Amino acid sequence: MATKNMGKTKSTDERPPRMTQMKPCGRPKSAGDYLPGVLMVRCKEDVVANVQSVDGASVASVRGMKLPEAVETPFLAHQSHIREVVPVFSRLTGGRSLSIAPTTVAASFATSVHDSENEDLRGINLLRISSKADIERVRRDLESTPGIEYAHRVPRRWLSAARPRTNDPLFARQWGLGAVAWLPTLPLDASSVRVAVLDTGIDLTHDEFLNVVSSYNHENTRNLDIVGHGTHVAGIIAAVINNAIGIAGLCRCDLNVWKIFGDAPDSDDGNYYVDPVLYQRSLNAARNSGMRVMNLSIGGTASSPTEELLFGRLIASGCTVVAAMGNDYERGNPIEYPAAYPGVIAVGAVDENLSRASFSCTGPHISLCAPGMRILSTLPMQPSAARTDKQTGYAAWPGTSMAAPHVAAAAAMVLARDPNLSPAQVAQRLTQSTTKVAEMKGHAFTEEYGHGVLNLQAALA
Repeated sequence: MATKNMGKTKSTDERPPRMTQMKPCGRPKSAGDYLPGVLMVRCKEDVVANVQSVDGASVASVRGMKLPEAVETPFLAHQSHIREVVPVFSRLTGGRSLSIAPTTVAASFATSVHDSENEDLRGINLLRISSKADIERVRRDLESTPGIEYAHRVPRRWLSAARPRTNDPLFARQWGLGAVAWLPTLPLDASSVRVAVLDTGIDLTHDEFLNVVSSYNHENTRNLDIVGHGTHVAGIIAAVINNAIGIAGLCRCDLNVWKIFGDAPDSDDGNYYVDPVLYQRSLNAARNSGMRVMNLSIGGTASSPTEELLFGRLIASGCTVVAAMGNDYERGNPIEYPAAYPGVIAVGAVDENLSRASFSCTGPHISLCAPGMRILSTLPMQPSAARTDKQTGYAAWPGTSMAAPHVAAAAAMVLARDPNLSPAQVAQRLTQSTTKVAEMKGHAFTEEYGHGVLNLQAALA
């Protein structure tokens, strides 16, 4: 479902925000690297070439569909431990399992091939299996099956959160704008550039998003931002400038939001994680919609062949992808994804002194840094149980989640100046124009700061 921003809803709370310091979002203590009981399985196209299409088939014929011998492992054939099969990129099902019960693996596999949104994504299915099954054994069995191209577990992805003035009353508290050399006199109009934010959603009733959001895609979920993270990220990029309300976003752009989180926390540990079907379908939809910039303020410590495939084709289509480095430096400083995928601009966080934030992950894949401590931005106008501090309207949050949208907005402004730049050229423009900080000790690149701190004036010169 897509929701359009239809008009202005008056804010019910115009008081300045309480500047409560929040802990940066990072890996929950109880989180494993992978979602429990979930596998991505890609069947080979020729294996199901002779299996009939589900579209228009009778219920009886679907129930009677049999797996071809090339994929008929004991596990798939008996299906006793299979809870759900989702042909992820099927036009017919739109991210859901087949409505015909009982759904057979054969029917789902056939649908994933015959009804795929894009030819290069045929055969991709998500399997949810019982906790009684040994998921690693199932994965190995599937991978060794001739008709299966690959089978892999699904990684968890969690949330990573004295200058010329505007008439926005909270502008003075936005130290990050000065840190990246943002000025109201810069060419801030990037309205020709389609920017995607994949996150927890957005509150369209907030005055800062009046006529800002072109589309809000919340397939199979409510149009609310329960967590508030997506609203905060979107405000950093594109909150209305010079509207005499609240804050100033970095630029004006064609903002498109995809909600990639469900409406309830994970039942295992009570934390919110990226929904793998919503996420993968959103990555594909953003590519098909011609997005030029994407912000991903999420992270996780395991990689995924399906996810890497989607990012490769997204970047090849001309979309500059910006992702947060992660907030787990003090928990072993792991390499986090999607920031570590090839071609992605990986963003670390600095504080008001332009020193690396203590939580900000480091590594050889880092591109540059941006402000990520006490970053004031928008929050949903209504409280939520998911935000325990009960803040609404505006709040200052820390995290590489907050650093990444500074860079996404900068990428949009660079593309507005030169729309013919490739993602690699945009990345080069941003990294070669950075501010070098003292801690880099004269080096052009370090694993703590990348190429330095984002400098908008230099990038747009």
